[in-house]
Amino acid sequence: MKLKKLVLATAMIGSLGGMYGCSEGDDTSIAIDAPTTTTTGGTGGTGGTGVSTCPSWVAAARAQTSDGTNVCQLPNEILVNRTLTNDIIWFIGSRVVVGNGNGQVDVTNAAQNTLQGGDPILNVTLTIEAGTQIKASAIGLGDPYLIISRGSDIMAQGTANAPIVFSSEDDDFDGSGEWGGIVITGFGSHNDAACQAPNVACNIAAESAAGFQGGVGLDNDNSGVLSYVIIAEGGIELSIGDEINGLSLQTVGSGTTINNIQVHNNLDDGVEFYGGSVNVKNLVLTGNLDDSIDWDEGYVGNIQYAIVRQAAGTEGNGIEADTQGAAMPFSIPTLVNATFIADGDEPEVFQLKEGTGGFIHNSIITTATGNAIVANCVQVSGAEAQANRNIRLAVNNLIGDCADAGTGAFGDAVLDTTTVSFVEAALDASYASTAPEAELGAPIDFTAFAGVFAESTADATFLDATDYLGAVEPGTPAASAWWAGWIIEGSL
Repeated sequence: MKLKKLVLATAMIGSLGGMYGCSEGDDTSIAIDAPTTTTTGGTGGTGGTGVSTCPSWVAAARAQTSDGTNVCQLPNEILVNRTLTNDIIWFIGSRVVVGNGNGQVDVTNAAQNTLQGGDPILNVTLTIEAGTQIKASAIGLGDPYLIISRGSDIMAQGTANAPIVFSSEDDDFDGSGEWGGIVITGFGSHNDAACQAPNVACNIAAESAAGFQGGVGLDNDNSGVLSYVIIAEGGIELSIGDEINGLSLQTVGSGTTINNIQVHNNLDDGVEFYGGSVNVKNLVLTGNLDDSIDWDEGYVGNIQYAIVRQAAGTEGNGIEADTQGAAMPFSIPTLVNATFIADGDEPEVFQLKEGTGGFIHNSIITTATGNAIVANCVQVSGAEAQANRNIRLAVNNLIGDCADAGTGAFGDAVLDTTTVSFVEAALDASYASTAPEAELGAPIDFTAFAGVFAESTADATFLDATDYLGAVEPGTPAASAWWAGWIIEGSL
């Protein structure tokens, strides 16, 4: 499968090549070329074949591509169901909000289905077809990013042969901070004190200028589907301390389906979980300039199969985690079958702090070839997080291959390391470990584990039973790995 990035320029661009794991003779492609636009806020000159033919609801019909493909700009608000078809290139020129749930919920309304002022909370669905390309203008021209607000949902179901791609408008995937990202906000749980009363709505100011998050503690709240979606080159700073991640999941519930996601070259975090209980499978985080996985505000979901490769020379962590503010509920997610490859300047791969919990199973921490900066696999910082050690913060079955592998490179974590092997991970072309320690005799019995760690959040109905460490099963050919064939070429 070949991916050609949309370029808002007059000339056709050459193929960027096949994606990882493409089989010979696979002619399937997403041929996406684009024109220079003449619309206000566009770049370059003329050269398209004419004005695009677009649905009546779009904000603007931009110039067609040189091969006649229509380019249509999304409006700032989407308040009724819309579908983005894959025969059109969709353009984000500024902040786009789906639904109106970013406003404050009227907490005095028993039904809690209205906003303050009486307007009903809309249930709007944005559907995106497989193979669709969504492009965004340069930052400074309206801070382009996408928000799915509370009560609404996104149905973005790509495939391995036809992923959905969000990126900037230039001619490659090499940039960072060239547009915003995707923000999804649900009615799930949050650890702010205002959100703890049963069945009472709360309104918590959300990051990314996304309005308000929080709800009535609906752990199974459904914000839709993201599957086979690539989010590249994003991340902008709206104000000091308020940045847009590649994918922000704010109080998103476990009824939401998220799998086969790549976030590449984001200026801020790859994925950040703000409370909620959403589960994620098959996550590829590459070249992100801050933290790759960040959780806080009481996140309690499950993540399985994640490959994280930090950007070289940057100061982000593979995981930065906290509970942030309220003591209860703690952030206590479960992470299973992850592989972290440190390639930055931070002295630790995991930075666990500010009262966080969490259970990390069957995973690998290692360093990129030639990188000897990382001294500690795991750092637990602050008295609040340290009080959680071996109670609601634990590791189980881990290869710790950091700069000081073999010497117990866990900083001051003081975690139980009886199931940690300080050996070389020896990753192969599929990113599976070839170390004997990566193969277990049997899968984890999460019921038995919960008998020791009563606060375990492992969801056996979501998690696959695996008897190996890392994101990829040992012995898997690179062409058959779950990440092969759809991620950006050369990103791993």
